[in-house]
Amino acid sequence: MSSFFIKYRKIFFLAVLLLVSLTVYAVGIEKKRENNVFDRLVLNLFRPPLKITALCVTKANRLWNDYFYLVNLKQENRQLKDRIKKLQLESQLLKEQAEENKRLRKLLSFTKKHAYKTIPAEIIGRDPSSWFKTILINKGKTDGIMTGSGVLTPAGVVGRVISVSGNTAKILLIIDVNSSFDALVKRTRARGIVEGFAENRCRFSYVLKTEDIRIGDMIVSSGLHKKIPGGVELGKVVNIIKDQKGFFQQIEIKPAVDFSKLNEVLVAVSSRE
Repeated sequence: MSSFFIKYRKIFFLAVLLLVSLTVYAVGIEKKRENNVFDRLVLNLFRPPLKITALCVTKANRLWNDYFYLVNLKQENRQLKDRIKKLQLESQLLKEQAEENKRLRKLLSFTKKHAYKTIPAEIIGRDPSSWFKTILINKGKTDGIMTGSGVLTPAGVVGRVISVSGNTAKILLIIDVNSSFDALVKRTRARGIVEGFAENRCRFSYVLKTEDIRIGDMIVSSGLHKKIPGGVELGKVVNIIKDQKGFFQQIEIKPAVDFSKLNEVLVAVSSRE
């Protein structure tokens, strides 16, 4: 079969060339307003292939346009996805800024309520060990912070400054076993000492059994320490044990501050008076 085409390839070539020429000629005839007998004969003869050719061209053109449309659509889809990701990130940043502004407004409102000069600071580090519960803030001696200063938030007492450098200070949290604060029951004014006890618990120690203490009572700072304002919440009573032996109650309190969500604090440096 292949040898047959090779043998008569010139004839086939001339036939294809003639067919193409007549097709082109027929296309030109269709555009003419007036046709003679020969023109009409050629036109009638080549009308079917012309229709097929036109259909193929139309289909090819449509496929080509659809291809470019899909390419553009894919690119537009990619751009929209990138835009959505960018908007989501901007939304998260705006939410974080709104939360930060909310916290700062609470700090400002807190400073106006208490007759103490306070210095706002941000937490820049936490002690990773389980032996000490401490945090590091970005204010120090150059800002007027001294050892022993009380550290607060609108929620309650955070701890006490235990060491100071030029631009930083270390805070011992009230949940540390080495921490102690003179405190009293807000409802009855019964006195005791709040000491660090566990990961998120404190003890209200040295409270006589005769004192009326109830679960839910709020424990606040007494104000006896010059660098810590009085009346600031330390925690709420969650458990009470009265043994037969001894003179004191065993009282467990939950701190008022959620230390896992702590970002900013106020350091009380002196009384405004």
